[in-house]
This record gives sequence, C-alpha cells and structure tokens, in this order.
Amino acid sequence: MAAVQPVRRNMRHIQPAKRGDQDIPVRTTDKKSPMKQSAGSKHPSENHTRDVVDGQINHELTKARYRSLDLADLMFGHLVTTRLARDILERFLADGTVTCEEIKPNEEEETRHALNAAHADTVAHACIRSDAPIDEPASDPATKYQWSWPKFPTTPINENKLVAFLNSVADSALLSARSILQDDSLQPRNRFAAPVDKNHAIPLSYEPDGEDMRPDFMVLPLAAFSDDEEPKVKEAYVNFTAMLLAGESKSARNAREGLIQVQRYMRGIKRAQPWLRFATGMTVGKDFVSLLRGDCSGLERVELSLTDGRGCIEFIRIILGIVLAGKRAFGHNPEVEIEEKDVSVDVPELRSETTPRTGSYSMMSGSASQSAISPILSGPTSKLGTCCSASSDPPHVDRLSATSSAGSKSSTASAGSKRDLEDEVSRGPKSKRRKRTVALRAFIPVRVYGRHCIGILFTSGSIRGRGTTVYVVVGAGDGKTYLALKTSWQDVARAEDQAAVLKKLSDHKPHPNVITPSRLFDPMAKDCRVDSTLGSIRAFLDDEMQRLGVENRILTVTISELRRPVAYFWSPHDFVRGVIGALLGILHRDISENNIVLAPFCDKLGDELGALIDFDMAIVGPPNMQENSKSPPKKQSAEELLSFVRTSSSPLPVNDQPYKAQRTGTTPYMSIDVLRGEPHTHFDDIESFLYVLVLFFFSYKGPLEEQALRRARVRGFIQAVGEGRLPHVTAWPARFERWASGTLEEISNQKAGDLSPATHRAFMRNCYPLLRERWAHHSPDSPIPYAIAVLIAECWTMFAFQERQVTHSQFIKVLREWLKKYEGDERNYVNPFDN
Repeated sequence: MAAVQPVRRNMRHIQPAKRGDQDIPVRTTDKKSPMKQSAGSKHPSENHTRDVVDGQINHELTKARYRSLDLADLMFGHLVTTRLARDILERFLADGTVTCEEIKPNEEEETRHALNAAHADTVAHACIRSDAPIDEPASDPATKYQWSWPKFPTTPINENKLVAFLNSVADSALLSARSILQDDSLQPRNRFAAPVDKNHAIPLSYEPDGEDMRPDFMVLPLAAFSDDEEPKVKEAYVNFTAMLLAGESKSARNAREGLIQVQRYMRGIKRAQPWLRFATGMTVGKDFVSLLRGDCSGLERVELSLTDGRGCIEFIRIILGIVLAGKRAFGHNPEVEIEEKDVSVDVPELRSETTPRTGSYSMMSGSASQSAISPILSGPTSKLGTCCSASSDPPHVDRLSATSSAGSKSSTASAGSKRDLEDEVSRGPKSKRRKRTVALRAFIPVRVYGRHCIGILFTSGSIRGRGTTVYVVVGAGDGKTYLALKTSWQDVARAEDQAAVLKKLSDHKPHPNVITPSRLFDPMAKDCRVDSTLGSIRAFLDDEMQRLGVENRILTVTISELRRPVAYFWSPHDFVRGVIGALLGILHRDISENNIVLAPFCDKLGDELGALIDFDMAIVGPPNMQENSKSPPKKQSAEELLSFVRTSSSPLPVNDQPYKAQRTGTTPYMSIDVLRGEPHTHFDDIESFLYVLVLFFFSYKGPLEEQALRRARVRGFIQAVGEGRLPHVTAWPARFERWASGTLEEISNQKAGDLSPATHRAFMRNCYPLLRERWAHHSPDSPIPYAIAVLIAECWTMFAFQERQVTHSQFIKVLREWLKKYEGDERNYVNPFDN
C-alpha cells in the first residue's frame, strides 16, 4: 500500500529508550512474564480513569519505545530537505528569528561556519539516502554554538502564545521556502491551533471517565480555519476525529510529564480515527521539542534541543513539514475514504470539585450484605438456596449515567488550573450538571476498501497492539446485505498460523456457530497492498528488523457475515444461548465478550444460538487434550471439537526474544493458569467463558428498550459518532475491577481467591444484592435476579470444586438445564429480532 521509502534508517542513532523513559509512570511490569496489558480492548464497564489508562499504555509500550534521531527526516524529509531547512535557518538568523551567541553582527565567515556545522551534524543523524555505508559521525566543531529563539514563549508557556509562535515560524519558513526554491505553488495544508474551550475536554476522544483529554495544542486541516488575514480556528473542527497531531507543553526541562499526556492523546486519536496506520504527537518545553509517532509495534521519538544548531534545523523541518504534509504523513490509510458530517454532542460543564469515592459496594466476604441471601450454598454441588430475601435493600453500587456521551465526560480545570484537577477515583453516582450542546464537524469513513461503509461496529485501538476495528459495510451483491469488514495488525510471527486457521475454517464443512472470515488480499503477498509497521511505516530493511526488540505487524483485512453483538441482547436467556453456541472445542485463546456474537434473528426460542468470531490467536494442529486433569474430559462430539485446532499453546519464550504477548487473551477474561504463565489449554478457554458469563451480568442493567434494539438492527448495530456508551452499560463492582487492573499476579490471586471451594459461597452471597440492583428492572419483586444468581452459583460451584477442569459438555449441560428451568421468565421480555 505504501510506497517504498527511498531512504535507509540510520541505525547508529536508533536505540531503545532509556529505562527512565520506559517506566512512565512506574507501574505493572511483571518481570516473570512477557505478557503485556493493553489500553486497547477495554470493556465499556471497565474503569477508564486517567491513572488506569496511563498505566496500561505504559505497560503495552514496555520495551517498545525507541529514540530515533532520524524520525523527523523520515517523516518530513521528502517535503523539507536538510539543505532547505539549513537555508531557512540562515534567513532566520538574518532577520533575528533565531540568534547565536557566538556570532557577532556582520561576521559572515562565522555565520557560515556555524550553519555548516549544524548542517553536517543534522546530516550525520538523518536517514541514509544511498546504499553507501554510514559515515563516521561528524566531529564536534571547535566552537560550541549556543542558539536561541527570542520569541519563544518561556515560563510559563501560554497555550495561545505557543500556538501563535508555532504558526509564525511555519508562515515565515513557508515564505522562505518559496523564495529559496522559487516555487510559489507551495501551499499550506494544515495549521496549529489551541483549544477554544478552556474548561472542557475536547469531544470525541471516546474516553469519558475523568481523563485529561484536552491537549495544549493540536494540528488541524486548513479547512478548520477561517479565511481571515489572521486565521481563527472554527470550534466545530476542534474534536479528535479532525485532529492530525496532539501536543503538550511543559515549562520544565524534563519532557517526561508531557510524554505521559501525549501518549494518552495519541491513543485518543487512534480510537477516534481507527483507520490510521499511526498517530503523531509533540511535546514542547522551555528549550526542547519532541516529535512522537506511535504505530502498532510501539513508539518512536526524537527529542531536540532548541539551543543547538541541529535542533534548530530539525525544528524548522518539523514545523514546516507539518504544515505542508498531506493526510498520509499523519497515518491516513488511502483505502479508507473520509467525509465530513455535522454532529451534535452534549458536553457537561466542569464540576467545581471532584467526586470522592463514596457509595462503592465492597464484595469482600464478611460484609454486611451477607444477610441479603444466607446461606446460598450448603454443599459442593447444591443449587442456590430458597432463603433469598426479596425485600433486602442492597447497598448502593457504582454505575454510569445512562446519558453518558463519548469524549464528553472528561473534565479539566480552568485554563490556569487545568493540571491541578484530580482524577475521579471511581465512577460512582454523579450529581447532575448542566450541559452545553456542541455542534461539531466530524470526520467519518464512508468507503472502506471499495465498499460502502455504514459505520464502525467496534474498535480496540490503542498505540501498540492489533488495533482491531470492525466496519459495517454493504455487500457487493444485492447492495442491501450488511457485512463485517475487520482490519487488524497481526504479528508477522503469527501470520502463518492465522493463515492456516483461516484455510482450515474455509475448507472444513461450515459450522453454524463459527463465523468464518475471508481475506480481501494476502497480507504477505509481494504487492503494493502489503502494509507493515517496521517495513512500510518505519522503513527498516529485513536484516534491520531482526536487530530490533519489537514485533513486526502486517495489516490484515477480512470480511464476514454480520452478527449481533452481545450488548444488543434482548433477554438473559438470549445471552446464555449465545454462550452455548460459542462454546466449541476450538482453542481460541482470546475468549471475551467481544468475540461472542448472537443470532441475527430469533424466530423460534431455543434455536438462536450464538457464534464464535475472531480467530487471530487460534492455532492449527492435532487434538491434544490435557492429561491428568481432576475431572477427565468426556469424549467430544464432532460438533463440539473441530479436530484441526490443537489444545495447547507453545511454552513461553526465553528472555532474549522480543518482549511481546506470548500469553494471549483479554485480561478480565483470562484464566488463572494463563495469567500465571502456564501453557494455554482448552480448559483455559472454558474458564474464560465462565468469566464472560459472570461479568456480563454485572456489565448491563438489563437489555435496551425494545425500540432501541429495533433501531440498532436497522442500522447494523453501529453507534453514531458522539453517541457514547450504550445507556444500559454499568460499571463493574470493585472486586471485578480488580480482575482488569493491577499486576498479572494480583489478578490471578484475586480470581483464585474468589474461585475456590472455601470462598465460593461468600462470593455468591455478595453477588446477589448487586444483581438485584442491576436486573430488578421490571419490579422490585422480579424473579430475574434470583434466576441469574442460580445460574452463576451453579457454574461457579462447578468450576470451584472441579479445580477449573470443566469440559465443554459439562458447561453446556448446566446452561441448557438453566434455560429449561427458567424458560417462563423469558416471557417478561419482548423479542425485537423475530424475522
């Protein structure tokens, strides 16, 4: 897809970031495990506060941050050559935009010597533009030149003044470039801007929970500015779907704090624009500037001092390059056609003070809530008892506002105290705040790989990782059928395994509960559509890739039948039937709610089983059941066990291999053994299904209303831009939050403590009041919470007393028995998906 770069990377000046940069902030790096947590595939019920997201970004980028001193040349060298930037610097010296202490007025010889020294130093650190070997680094000049920018806004750095300075440098550099090149056709495409609203986060970042999502400055396309002599930004364009680059300014010399925030903004850009191949950011300090680029293999950064000649030349190259660059220089995928659309978003006003953590309900055993249902379990295999108190009032539980709007819940303080605002510790009940409706110009995809795009169904974008995005597109046949088109950046080391899985799925007799995707093209073929992170984006040669400590990823594009996401269930029974359909003998290795889909139509109850999707992490091989289990698995039928998928993953790599996810899965759903580094077996997948089942009932407050479900069906289950979280999504209780955050050892210990014969009854006693809070939506005496508690108790007990060695057949039997026992309760719901 991307043209081959006519340059070679300067490997002499590309090094892993120092330890201090790798651990920003110090968080959860498990030295015993090469697995990484990710800030990408997060359930809407998870905690999305700033500290959590920052920690997960740091974790996913561990050992994947590189200092690449040739990055500015790689990104913008085709627009602004080193020589052109040097000549512009000479003009800046002449007009006083830049000064050099060692150069006195009218000393042409000294000026030329200083400029040539700066140019030679820049060339030595730039990309290699021929096949010649890298020269020895240029020797330091005898005279150390001290450069400065007199109009640069110093302590404290004011956002508006900084943007005005950057735009003035860009305008002057552009005028100089036209004169030097004698080319009046050079036209700006972009411009720097500061946020218009100083009291709210910038909309459409898709991270509403207390995040500081208001960059100090950004780059927007020229259409976002007025045609005045002094262009002013149009507020409608100030949103994350229009943002080309996000930046942060810090008065301190240390760039680390700004780096933390810019990483978060870059993640926001990729979530708002998941079609991007990479995201771009900047940090600016008292005397330095940093340029960052994050793709699915990690982060590259160059930090430049504005007090030396090379830093000044590269600063000019960066600023002018940003202004002249097209969308592809900022990561746009040319296979995705974008259009502007008017949308309205409700943005809450800034609260005067933060909400303390109150009202959160502890699920620790021994809490006062045990009286709500006691005793529930009287023995290893008993069902939920009948002594449940229907009149007990559970304590308050944390939950989201039903009117949550993506990107609009982030709060920032006033301009002078923006950074002093503390994050919300939890998403507890919020006091009502007045809201202002903001009209925006959002950028949305309308054609994806030649197919008409209805909208985005799902995205798990962060900086590093697969960055899976699913678009709803119109089928090429009748023009009416909706299909799911998925893009994902797959580790090259897994490309052959993934291809083998897809081939086996395609060759095998179609299974009603397996959604088999087909590829639009071979991602490994030697053609112009191949796109890889280390190859086409970073321009490394094959031998150079081997010297890096990060994985190379290729873009894969598949298309498949569109099914109903779990969030659009119409009854608890509808979801349980979905789990039964997905409980296959495939070693999937990434079981989560996102990878289970429900039947599109439900003509006859009991027939609408769900299906399993996303086989990116599955492995092809002969069957290999785990031996010596506490509960020997029963013989699997052909329908349950697809014989081409093996049931044990490879052992963990040795320490000198690249740091990447060898243990796979989504953290809240991962089994205890996988969290502890054991090989992944079919029992681990089944245990993940247990966590999917349990967390589902704490993620939603019942189904959406009937009309909302019907509307969702018509529009292919996409969410409109700015719509935010679905109104029935609710926050996980504190105990289940701990299944998603913390170290891998902490998460595994938490789950092991919950899922044991000694504690399972206390666990269930604490679950029931929370289920009543969420599921007694028809009336206080609704039987639904009790029925759900019975289901969870049956499954939880089975896993606890069989030491998690549960077979597919055993799990399915419990689910089917529950459906039969409580089939009458489903009459309380209306099926909007009948055909």
